[in-house]
Amino acid sequence: MTMINPQWILPGTEIEQVAKRLMHERSMPLHYAMILASRGINSFKEAEVFVNSSLENLFDPFLFRDMNKAIVRLKKAMKNGEKILVIGDYDVDGVCGTALFMRVVSNLGAKVNYYIPNRFKEGYGVSTEGVDLAAKSGTTLIITVDSGITAFEEANYAKNKGIDFIITDHHEPQSVIPDALAVLNSKIESSTYPFRELAGVGVMFKLLQALYIDMDMNMDDLYEELDLVALGTAADVVPLIEENRILTKFGIERMKETANTGLAALIEVSGSRRGKINSNNIIHILAPRLNAPGRLSSASKTVELLISDNWLNALKIADEIEKENAARRKMNDLVFVEADSMIHSIPLEDRENGIVLASENWHQGVIGIAASRVVEKYNYPTILISLEDGLGKGSARSIKGFDICAAISECEDILETYGGHKYAVGLTINGNNIEEFKSRFSKIVKRELPSGIPKASIMIDTEIDISSHDQNMIKFLDKLSPFGENNPIPIFLTRNLYAVNDSRIVGNNHLKFKVTNGSVTFDAIAFNMGKYKDRVKSNSAPIEILYYVEENVWMGRKNIQLVVKAIK
Repeated sequence: MTMINPQWILPGTEIEQVAKRLMHERSMPLHYAMILASRGINSFKEAEVFVNSSLENLFDPFLFRDMNKAIVRLKKAMKNGEKILVIGDYDVDGVCGTALFMRVVSNLGAKVNYYIPNRFKEGYGVSTEGVDLAAKSGTTLIITVDSGITAFEEANYAKNKGIDFIITDHHEPQSVIPDALAVLNSKIESSTYPFRELAGVGVMFKLLQALYIDMDMNMDDLYEELDLVALGTAADVVPLIEENRILTKFGIERMKETANTGLAALIEVSGSRRGKINSNNIIHILAPRLNAPGRLSSASKTVELLISDNWLNALKIADEIEKENAARRKMNDLVFVEADSMIHSIPLEDRENGIVLASENWHQGVIGIAASRVVEKYNYPTILISLEDGLGKGSARSIKGFDICAAISECEDILETYGGHKYAVGLTINGNNIEEFKSRFSKIVKRELPSGIPKASIMIDTEIDISSHDQNMIKFLDKLSPFGENNPIPIFLTRNLYAVNDSRIVGNNHLKFKVTNGSVTFDAIAFNMGKYKDRVKSNSAPIEILYYVEENVWMGRKNIQLVVKAIK
């Protein structure tokens, strides 16, 4: 999806001054230093830590409040052969955290099972159905992953049934927390953990890391499972900084040689190449497939894939998931096209106060993806609601600088349920309350953004001559990866380029061409930018482009390609 007329923002004077200092301190090219400075790196020491991150830089898991309680109880359950039930969420973060716990503790001899609530029957979060399943099976310990921080009723329900309840979650808590045996969430007010932004799978990893430390086991065995941590973390679009970046970086390296049979099957069926896995592949190729069953049928299928140790069985599940993903994409396209049409009928001044749309034609499993596409195209806070039998299930997605969770919390008196974080929220609402909700949400947006919706923009790391793009640049960028939220892939500006030949349309409206500065030539591709075909011609005026660089390998040959984000 391409932004509509984004503003190009060059680095400020302060970043340039820091970059010049880094350039001298590290004896590096200025454009390398500009990339570091744009990430808030101000010194040689900070640059060293960022570029040369290590698993040794992970924080002590026992800094989590309640970690000691959780480990004591988990060890007791394992020692006594008690039945443990892990209750996860149905998104990639949740299923990866569930599979991670299942794989690790079952290998340690624990009696463990899992439960993923049904998106359509139970909705988000821990359900009483899951607690009932635990009680019927004789389970005495429930551990949540990527959910539970608002499970007040369910925690008490489990307690009344004699089941201990441990919460591992990363979502925003309310002013009080559930009455559980232990709560692991770095965002609670009394938290002493130094990093707030772990994904749900990251919090689960910290529980297991603490277990390994307490039992004096070989940590390398746990690190074998970092591919699942990377998968869930990158897919959940949490900030890829500090501990998240370390876990994802080393998890991606593990994924390239994964010993996880199910993950290997998924990579093969999706057409990915293990050696080329990066955060972009996870977000755009692997994560949508892992999400598909939870959106259309049951996320348990995804868990079964990720805990499978049988290659033929894993291939069978991966094939089924591939088919569900194809169906999911068609549904998502239908929702987006209808939503886009509805937006065009809304006066421009009203769109500026956020988008709230509802339809009985929309499948609730894909509205979140469609909402993200609307935000990417229009840069408006967006809420899409799927209506069925008078009840609406909604997904909200936000823009930078607007806390959509806080905004929706102001409307909680007319909502059935809601939960999420500042950029993404799920909600349930009575259909009769939607018009009032629209009105109130619009007023909140107008109040919080008095100057209006900020114009969509692309932040430029540095202006550069394309002759600077070589294998040294590729190696430098690799050290900065993985890229994602708060650590975006570096964007370059190059002026006075000429098209070597007339551009051509490939695939679904993508523009393919070659550019030169007179001395070197690069292949370029501009996704969803077919409208620029007449502008990019061999006899046309020079162009300016914003782009990032990537390395392609074909038939053993490496070449650098420019992936264009904007053209002037």
